[in-house]
Amino acid sequence: MPEQAQRRAPIAPPEEKSVDGAFEDVSHVVLSPEPKQPKDNDASRAAADAIKMRRDKEDEAALAEALAPTIQATLRESVRTNPHVLADALFPVMGPAIRKSITETLRSMIESFNEALEHSLSWRGVQWRVEALRTGKPFAEIVLMHSLLFRVEQVFLIHRKTGLVLNHVTAPAVLSQDPAMVAGMLSAIQQFVHDSFSSPREDSLDSMTVGGLEVWIEEGPHAVLAAVIRGHAPADYRVALKETLEATERDFGSALDNFQGDAAPFRAADGRLQNLLVTHYRAKREARKPRMAIAAGVLLLLLAAGWIGYVTYEIHKWSEFARSLGQHPGIVVTSYEKSGGRWRVHGFRDPLAADPSLDFAQQGMKPGDADLDLVPFYSLDDSMVTKRARKILSPPPGVELAEHGENLAVSGTAPSLWIVELQERAPMIPGVSHVDDSQLRNAEIVSMQAIVLTFPVGRAELDPGQGAGVAQAEEDLRAIRNYAVRTNRQATVSIIGHTDSTGVEGTNQVLSKQRAGTIAAILARAGVPADALAPRGVGTTQPLRAEDTEEGRRLNRSVTFTVTLASAPGAP
Repeated sequence: MPEQAQRRAPIAPPEEKSVDGAFEDVSHVVLSPEPKQPKDNDASRAAADAIKMRRDKEDEAALAEALAPTIQATLRESVRTNPHVLADALFPVMGPAIRKSITETLRSMIESFNEALEHSLSWRGVQWRVEALRTGKPFAEIVLMHSLLFRVEQVFLIHRKTGLVLNHVTAPAVLSQDPAMVAGMLSAIQQFVHDSFSSPREDSLDSMTVGGLEVWIEEGPHAVLAAVIRGHAPADYRVALKETLEATERDFGSALDNFQGDAAPFRAADGRLQNLLVTHYRAKREARKPRMAIAAGVLLLLLAAGWIGYVTYEIHKWSEFARSLGQHPGIVVTSYEKSGGRWRVHGFRDPLAADPSLDFAQQGMKPGDADLDLVPFYSLDDSMVTKRARKILSPPPGVELAEHGENLAVSGTAPSLWIVELQERAPMIPGVSHVDDSQLRNAEIVSMQAIVLTFPVGRAELDPGQGAGVAQAEEDLRAIRNYAVRTNRQATVSIIGHTDSTGVEGTNQVLSKQRAGTIAAILARAGVPADALAPRGVGTTQPLRAEDTEEGRRLNRSVTFTVTLASAPGAP
């Protein structure tokens, strides 16, 4: 720094040289075949003098064109080898500029967000949303249009003589066109006004309207200041424009006089122009809070709360009723609604389902409180199918019916005739696809197989008093034969003769066969076909009781029956 000061203020002013002489000194020092060590920085002083002379002769364009490649290459090499040097040099300028830009952007964003949020939850906000949907514009734009008093979106500083842009600032979040193009259009419009209306040069166009924007123009001797305004700015803003233009003319007078197309000196006017980017919103009205309106509002809220509570209770009560009704087998609730002041319940009901009036009583209501629109249908619920089967088949005592997935299980003891009806009618019951009667016994077969006809010792004639047993056997056998015919089966009755253990085994075998033949003959005389009877004797091989008592020996001197059912020949 001291050496630079000495160079800028030498004790004896150097003898003025021509430009050509200065370049000769530089070439002699730099390009000499045998360069000597320059004394007192002759080469640097000669180069500096040459550059100063060229600048003083107003040949800055040629000088810039000559030095630009060297400076660019030097900067590129400096950034490549040691970028920290350039970063450190630019840090004092870039830091504040970046912070200011971010601050302005955040401020504008928060301001717009606050405006949109403030109006989004009000009745006016609802109206504006409807307007946004109707016009197709964003909601933020509608809020801005209604709440904004005015906003200066752009400011142009234009050279009056050439029409070139000297500086241009834009409000945050505002899209702008090319500044040079806008400045050219403004200059063209000014020229058009002068030419078309024979206006003196001193007169100028001070404002114009473009869509929803206004452009205010202030002209000075050397510069033009144009502000793009959304809304309607007050008259004192034009005073601010004039004062800013006057200050700019005063501070940059020399630069404006000697302007040759380089706008760099006018970057210093950024802060001054930024002050013109102002935004004003409409003053918020203080909401009036009259007591009567508050009281009326509270009353309306209480009424609304009461009505909502009553409606909620009604809906809950009827939903509980519908849920309780739908839990009954055979009842399906599809919907419920209130129409004409009465509730209507829609759904389906099996004729054998429970009576819905019981649910009215459980819910503390009366059957007349609602209309039940329940269409009859056959429910396939297992309990309903079982109830339906009991009603249609009327099973005799001791017979149980149970439905399991369209399979009707029948168990117990039933007469032959009922068993025939079961096999004929059960498959036609809605919800029954198969009948399982494996646990169902024929009452006549059980009865006949329980008959024991006794005989005296050593004889083949019945004991006295056996007539009732023979008659029962005849009756059971006829029922069994009818059942076999109706079910397309063939019944075979085995007549089995027994003896006690007294006597000779060979004699007992013959005696047991004679006893079986006696009973077969009796049944044949009663009309039973002989081919349905199969008499045989087993002697003492199949005793009915132990013979440790006289009663046991008596029961072993007997005839018993076994019934076998088989498919008839030719049956499927």
